[in-house]
Amino acid sequence: MQSAEDPDRTIKTLLQESFTTSDSSYVTFTPVEASSFSMTLNGGDPDNVPVMPSGFSISPDGPTGDEGSLVTIVFQILDGTASPMHFPSHSVGTMYKLITETAKSITAGTVDPDNMGR
Repeated sequence: MQSAEDPDRTIKTLLQESFTTSDSSYVTFTPVEASSFSMTLNGGDPDNVPVMPSGFSISPDGPTGDEGSLVTIVFQILDGTASPMHFPSHSVGTMYKLITETAKSITAGTVDPDNMGR
């Protein structure tokens, strides 16, 4: 599906799932083209929808969990300009910003500023 304002822009929907187990919390998500999402909702074959899931998990650090938390962040990113021998510097910068901003957002959403450093 293309944007009415910009025909070169593809509209995407973010499909997300989050859940918590007894020892971790997870958030997984993937961008899906709106046309693929619509096709699947109307009975189309979901195996034809490209999915590149990303996400993060938060687990206790240590046996009691009193030592803090361990955060694992995973992104799958398709970069058509990369090759096995060369990864463009602009892609590295973009991924670095994506990972650091995500880590900052997770911290801001989960850490009580009154308990920082205790």
